[in-house]
Amino acid sequence: MTPVRTTVAMRASYPQMDTAGKRYMAGLGTGYAYTILTTVIGLWLTPYTLRFVGREAFALTTLASDALVWLGLIDLGVTAGLQVQISQIAGQRDNDRLRRLASTAFYTQCGIVSVYVGIGAVTSSFYGSYFEVSASLRRDAATLMLLMVGSTGITLVTQTFSALLVAHQQTHVDNTVRLAVALLRTMVTVCLLGLGWGIVAVGMAALLSTAMGAAITVWRTYRILPDLRLRPALVSRRALAGIASLGIWFSLGGLAGIVIGSLDRVVTAKLISVDSVTTLILSARLFALGGGLLAQITNTARPRLGQMLGQGRSGDALQAYRRIFGVSTGLAAVIAACLWAANGSFVTRWVGADNYGGIWLDTALAANMLVVNWILPNRAVLSAGLIVRPQTMCRLVEGALNLGLALIWGRMFGVVGVVASTAVAAVLTSLWVLPWLTARMFARPFVRFVWDDASRVLAVVLVLIPVAVVARAMSACVGGYTGAGAALFVVAGAGCCMVWWIVCDGATRATIWRTARATIGRNGSGGV
Repeated sequence: MTPVRTTVAMRASYPQMDTAGKRYMAGLGTGYAYTILTTVIGLWLTPYTLRFVGREAFALTTLASDALVWLGLIDLGVTAGLQVQISQIAGQRDNDRLRRLASTAFYTQCGIVSVYVGIGAVTSSFYGSYFEVSASLRRDAATLMLLMVGSTGITLVTQTFSALLVAHQQTHVDNTVRLAVALLRTMVTVCLLGLGWGIVAVGMAALLSTAMGAAITVWRTYRILPDLRLRPALVSRRALAGIASLGIWFSLGGLAGIVIGSLDRVVTAKLISVDSVTTLILSARLFALGGGLLAQITNTARPRLGQMLGQGRSGDALQAYRRIFGVSTGLAAVIAACLWAANGSFVTRWVGADNYGGIWLDTALAANMLVVNWILPNRAVLSAGLIVRPQTMCRLVEGALNLGLALIWGRMFGVVGVVASTAVAAVLTSLWVLPWLTARMFARPFVRFVWDDASRVLAVVLVLIPVAVVARAMSACVGGYTGAGAALFVVAGAGCCMVWWIVCDGATRATIWRTARATIGRNGSGGV
């Protein structure tokens, strides 16, 4: 047999993935590429930036980002509502309805952005005096905030195009644009810091890179959807009502998410000190990066879940949810244990012992990672099924409880108390309410549904606890990057084996093998 025929025969023997599967893998792969790149950039750029701006100014850059997240609520959930509806429409191939929805969302967001920029400009004028910081930093802080308002405004006005890409399972395109934006932002930041711009360099880099990314996103959307027409004449009150009916709940869910995910830094700044925010940010950096890797598994699957449910394929959606839950939560347990074991040695070597929060802060961060990734698959499938209101109500209660606990425990236990409130609030609310909603959506008995989800992951957690304790002790003895790497290797090796054999069932392992073989066959070289 000739080499060409051999290659053809071998490729024919590999199981073929459908288009949706290929797009999911492309989205997942580019998502991981983006996360890994930003991880490497962040680990290098953080100490580099600290050398130029100091702890206090460094904290102001993160607090500015948190403030803009709050301002972003003015979007009223238009983007999230649009993305969910278009995911279902994409499965039905209703182009006329798609144009009406997209036009309505785009022109609505143009009006929203004009209001956002006005409010942001006013906010920028007093941002530098809100926190107790040095007088010399206040002007730069206000300028930083104004530049970041402009950057976020550009992002908001082009969110319709990004939502169209993601809803049509073009997540890999969106991720590629984000890669280019991250590289440009890094280069501009480094150059301007070297020229002595201080924290203003961060804002200027954000503005320039976001403008470039927005232009690419718009261009690419029209390449993929050449028949797309965004015209004022297509704006529909009915379409706006449909988007707003979901969007308002997504917006409220976003409010709860802000309270749950980012208010700990603001509470720390107000209750303790701005310097303590830097300790929290740097101690939590690896956990945030690990959470970004894990979120790719679920977030990339959201459009596909929406299409399945839109086509009435609830059985397939349930099967997909099961696989996503098992893999993401199992890996969350492994990554949380790895980082808990290695974080102390890594942070003290990376940015110095003064910027490390200690073992109890690591414990709270690890618990938060596990809890957040436990409920993320439930949030994804419920949103895909347009079940938004009840989960948002639950998240609002969780956010209020989280804030209350953070204010009380922050005064009692410092930064550790603020961070620990996140996991405790989730355990009391979303950790059981969202699985109940998911079980009801799929018409499954609640207790049985939760047991099928949780039993294998809990087994992995119980086995990993003593492994992580031993690995952390070993890491402390060795110290530095070597100790951190050794701890990661030990825990990751044991944890991944357990996830493969305990969490993943036979069907999931077979799917992973088929995907890997199909990918190798598609990307392999010419002949053998």
